[in-house]
Amino acid sequence: MFPINLMKRTLLFCFFIFLLLNGVQNRVYAVNYGKISVQEIPMTSDAGTSTSYGYLEYRFRVTNKDAKAHTVGLEIPKTSFSRYQTALSRSANSVVVPPESAVILRLLQPAFPMNGSGDAQVIIDGRYQKDPTPFRKINNHGQSYYSHEIANIFTSRDVPGDLRNLFQIGIPPEKPEHAEGATATAPTGHAVSFSGHGGTSAPPELMPWTSNVPVEEWSDYWLAYTRFDAIIVIDSEWREIQERHAGIFDALKKYVEAGGILGVVGTNWSVPKHWLPAEDDTQNSARKYQAVLGLVYVFDKNMETAKPAIEPFRETVLKQTKLWRDTYDHRPAGSSIIVNEARLLSLLPVVADYGINIKLIMVLIIVFAVLIGPVNIYVLSLMKRRIWLMWTVPLTSLVAGVSVLSVSLFQEGFLRQSSSATYTVLDQQREEAVTFGFVGFYSTLTPRGLIFAPETEATACITPYRNSKSLEFYLIAGGNQFLTHGWINARIPSYFAIRKAQSQRKERITFDWTADSPTAANGLGVDINKLTVCSPKGELLTAHHIKAGEKVSLTVSSIPKETIAVPITISKSGAFNEIRQTYSQIIPNGPGTFISSNHLPAGSYLAELEVWNPFVEEGLDRTTPYQNKTIIFGLFE
Repeated sequence: MFPINLMKRTLLFCFFIFLLLNGVQNRVYAVNYGKISVQEIPMTSDAGTSTSYGYLEYRFRVTNKDAKAHTVGLEIPKTSFSRYQTALSRSANSVVVPPESAVILRLLQPAFPMNGSGDAQVIIDGRYQKDPTPFRKINNHGQSYYSHEIANIFTSRDVPGDLRNLFQIGIPPEKPEHAEGATATAPTGHAVSFSGHGGTSAPPELMPWTSNVPVEEWSDYWLAYTRFDAIIVIDSEWREIQERHAGIFDALKKYVEAGGILGVVGTNWSVPKHWLPAEDDTQNSARKYQAVLGLVYVFDKNMETAKPAIEPFRETVLKQTKLWRDTYDHRPAGSSIIVNEARLLSLLPVVADYGINIKLIMVLIIVFAVLIGPVNIYVLSLMKRRIWLMWTVPLTSLVAGVSVLSVSLFQEGFLRQSSSATYTVLDQQREEAVTFGFVGFYSTLTPRGLIFAPETEATACITPYRNSKSLEFYLIAGGNQFLTHGWINARIPSYFAIRKAQSQRKERITFDWTADSPTAANGLGVDINKLTVCSPKGELLTAHHIKAGEKVSLTVSSIPKETIAVPITISKSGAFNEIRQTYSQIIPNGPGTFISSNHLPAGSYLAELEVWNPFVEEGLDRTTPYQNKTIIFGLFE
């Protein structure tokens, strides 16, 4: 009996150790540094697939048990490994932790791989701590050139597993009932095909990333969700965050309205008033809503009644994935990518001439080569001072280098220029704005870095495996993003695809419809080149060259009468959908092609500007505008 009992105890002990180790593997413990402790709060685990755009957020809870405040900073990775492509070598941030309290410290990883160790360097009051703190490093973010065309969806823990499987694999096709040898039709979601990296074409997939924490512990920073193509929650979770967690609700709302996709399982939830029923949902099978530039799908909790909505949702997510990849992917031309460095150089120039006067420089090089060689030796031989070659050669070389550099700078000057092509959707009643587009920068000398606002998603248009760069990214005062080493270099144009969701924006155009002649007052803070307005009654009016703060009269549009006779307005939902469907066309076709001036919804306007977008920060200070194309689509009713 003794050996049997011993065997049982041994098996129970091994099982207990297995459970313990499994718990350790899925939990990150706090590391103490005196009266300061640091613990990561991982929202997701590595799902085995790649996310290739957007931001990855690492969150840490920093607890201060001391009676005085401390400044705590984190840098990841602690040790950066060698690389053969552009990668992030440093991401850092610091916070001031009040006495006997805890704060959340976030670190961001843009859409580039981070090659390094899985631990973070801790700095307390300017002193580097000997022991690092571990964190769950996601190894497959920014690997766009390795990944296949996979859409990533982020699901809450309470989304049913069988429903999550349907999101991933879709509804299996029914078996054919016709003659032997015939093939079944593939489900709708698999109708979208993409070019694979190996020269073959394969249907894309949806990969679910399940949350590690309940929704009330999700991030309140909307950029943390930008790497996902869709987010799925259940209706009770939506009500929870809407009623009790305003920060998380605001982050998810911005994610959706900036072009994301939301899936809600269950019908017992409150739809925001400004989220409109989608016009293309004619059968109402998916209960689909248009949320500014994003879409919302509502699914029944019952599996059978939810199935009709699965494939439309999958198809939309897969199309969205292709849209983001075509806009943000870093692969070079020739791979069906709409936007790349070469295309941006031609369509959005930041300087008149990228070239250097090679002929003049070659003449200078030849002249100095003759002087430093035959002439120098001949003169010193006549002077019988050939030993002076020891100092005349270096001196002449120095003079040659300074001369070539001076001529180059004299020809070009000390330039610091920027260009932009951006589009903004401004809801004046809610004081919210969504902006997207491209910005470019050029500097004769390498600047200190670029600064973007906390709510701006800035994706560098860099081909990672063509140019090996080591990038550094910091969060500084006010939560601003500081892109320093490697992001912008001397005499090399740098481009960024930007996306931004903002609240509490006071810019607006004010209209007066009571007077005999309607008026518009420019409160955008910048000059307007052309303004097209669709009045609340559907009348189309225009005005030109409106200075900032100026009030002008609106005149009836000069569109031919036969065009006006046709209904010229579309609903707001249709306008949002039209913008969303042509997201990545802002550079190929130029801004202003989303909604034609004679197809504005009633109570909206289209302002065309030739200045930097007032809803976008300049990024690089002391720049001179070179070429700016800005469109503001505003809603005033």
